[in-house]
Amino acid sequence: MSLREAVLASGTPDARRLRLHIPAGTPPRDGWPLLVLLDGDWVWPLDPPPEGATACAVLIPSHGGLHGPVLPRWSRPGASAESRGLPQALAQRALDFTPPAPDGGRWPDPRRPEWQCGGADAFLDTLLGPMLAWAATQAPLDPARLSLYGHSYGGLCALYALVRHPGRFARLFCASPSLWWHEGRIEALLDELPRARPTGPIRLTLMAGTDERWHPLPPDPARPRRPADGVPTLPRLEALRERLADIPWLDCILEPLDGAGHGDALQASAQRALTLAAT
Repeated sequence: MSLREAVLASGTPDARRLRLHIPAGTPPRDGWPLLVLLDGDWVWPLDPPPEGATACAVLIPSHGGLHGPVLPRWSRPGASAESRGLPQALAQRALDFTPPAPDGGRWPDPRRPEWQCGGADAFLDTLLGPMLAWAATQAPLDPARLSLYGHSYGGLCALYALVRHPGRFARLFCASPSLWWHEGRIEALLDELPRARPTGPIRLTLMAGTDERWHPLPPDPARPRRPADGVPTLPRLEALRERLADIPWLDCILEPLDGAGHGDALQASAQRALTLAAT
């Protein structure tokens, strides 16, 4: 794959680094399928490369500053200056990937009240506007084969994209979504999806690890979590799949990731998403 990079709105608070990975060879007649990989800096390059990795373009919007990604593993004593920007990057991620408050404004994160949430409308408008417009100047891309992937808060954003822009993405991959966020706010929003077909059909693939659990409270250093702590994720995802089953234009499936916990599900689900996005 070849790489194209750019910084949108350079020199402003909204500056954002983009990476576009383009397959080698001759593109299909209508252009390459494109997978927007939220949190892609944390998993790319995928190892091992999944089937289909050479047949799909990948767009990665970064929360890691303008000179390179900020990865969680860099957050350690003596790490680089850029890694020390990790809290700021995570706060921006929380803002970008979360739905607005009922009044349309921002609201505090339920686990980290110092983080502001509710910026997903602005993020998705930028993604579907300037980000994709830039990507289209770099390679022939098929607008009918546009996919969006997200994990955890990114999975929450993928579900919100279905609410906010039904029909804009042909496929959505939603791994380990934070359904607990603000007492299931996203589930209430999904209940408002129109039953009439906006376009379609649309495929929504839900994924979570069979060993995955969510925790209502943030970690407490004085009380390490045990494997049995938390609430299993899969039953709530299964309930969500059933909740969406009566929408005629939406094909929703659930794929368990055998033996995976929340962190492991990131790599496994991203590999699966890239394989499916290419087909």
